[in-house]
Amino acid sequence: MAETILRADAMLTPNGVVIGAELAFDAEGRITYAGSVRPESAIPSDAMVQDLVGQVLMPGLVNGHTHSAMTLLRGVSDDEGFMPWLAAVQAHEQHLTHEDVALGLQLAMVEMIETGTTAFADMYHWDAELIELVRSAGMRVMAAPATFAPEIVGFPSVSSNNGDDAVAATEALAEQYAGDPQIRIAYGPHAPYTSPPEFLRDIARRAVERGIPIHTHISESAAEVEQILEQYGATPGDHLDSVGLFEAEVLAAHCVHLTDSEIELFARTGTAVSHNPVSNLKLGNGIAKLPEMIEAGVRLTLGTDSVASNNSLDLFEEIKTGTILHRGVRQDAAIVRSSEVVHIATRGGAEALGFAETGALEVGMLADVISLDVTGSSATPFDAAALVSHIGFAATGADVREVFIGGHHVYTDGAHLTLDAAAIRRRAVVAGQRIRAAVVAGAGA
Repeated sequence: MAETILRADAMLTPNGVVIGAELAFDAEGRITYAGSVRPESAIPSDAMVQDLVGQVLMPGLVNGHTHSAMTLLRGVSDDEGFMPWLAAVQAHEQHLTHEDVALGLQLAMVEMIETGTTAFADMYHWDAELIELVRSAGMRVMAAPATFAPEIVGFPSVSSNNGDDAVAATEALAEQYAGDPQIRIAYGPHAPYTSPPEFLRDIARRAVERGIPIHTHISESAAEVEQILEQYGATPGDHLDSVGLFEAEVLAAHCVHLTDSEIELFARTGTAVSHNPVSNLKLGNGIAKLPEMIEAGVRLTLGTDSVASNNSLDLFEEIKTGTILHRGVRQDAAIVRSSEVVHIATRGGAEALGFAETGALEVGMLADVISLDVTGSSATPFDAAALVSHIGFAATGADVREVFIGGHHVYTDGAHLTLDAAAIRRRAVVAGQRIRAAVVAGAGA
């Protein structure tokens, strides 16, 4: 395949904004040029040139934490607190089938791709069949099969695997997909309040020995912190440190109620945190100490959590919320800058998930790139020099026009090239209605 060249009004690069921009990548999806538009004499005669007039280029977004199969549970228990919400969600999950999980995953990828997300970290039921759906869609995933305790079957209507089975399956998947540029496998111990210490200690040991990362929830709610303090006499972060978890590579979701010493611990151990501001707010769980984590040098990514706790997988909403939230709470408009959060949602997220060759538009990197339309009302008048501010405060997923992942074209001007979006949506409507009816019938029995 010949070299592909994208020309746009502007482009976000690690060295700043390029106005009148050109991005080129080769048949392997590797970026060969990122800069100002070159003269035609410098362009190979067989290059495929796309002039994206009225559009800008930026790295694909990275969703640092979600449960993609739960798209079928969108809108469940929207106005309840964390614990009642969790109970309602679990009641619905008891009626999910493996086909539902596959469908929910596909629906999530439809939404993520069309809103500019190119890679995501996910904790739920995972197997090779589901991973192949991600590969065929063209996305990147850090997939963590969720576990709770050795004897607990996490998803009884989907799989008979208990915690020990899921750990073994995780290791088999990690071996199967070792070196795959689209796939990383992680252990998925759910949280310190659902996973006993010895189970966590065993997973930590395995993770270190095998080089497999861990994806878990930490300090999502005040109730969790109180429970762990009562059970173990330590905060969740300190408790997990005591079982050796942070000797491994860890991606920790939420981290709303970290102490200052836990933030220092995470920075010292290289533990990555997925900041999920919209989910944290919707469930009334609080506001994470993002400014302190940035200051301490904690590795950060930005996540949506599932649509059952967010209702949207649009990371542009997280970028804006994650920037302005802390400004309002601290009464300081400079405490978190849009440039910091845009970096967290792109390059920072790619590094946190282990996709080190993505997340930035520069020579040698893989071309995970999206284009945004800047001709609409919310972008007018558009100042290309202020592109980062536009991304941080005005852009939405609806502005996405083109998506390339590793140089592969997966979305163009409203059309999915790797997924049958219309069919997936139709099937999801039917599945969602069936699940809700089953819950209602069960409640009335």
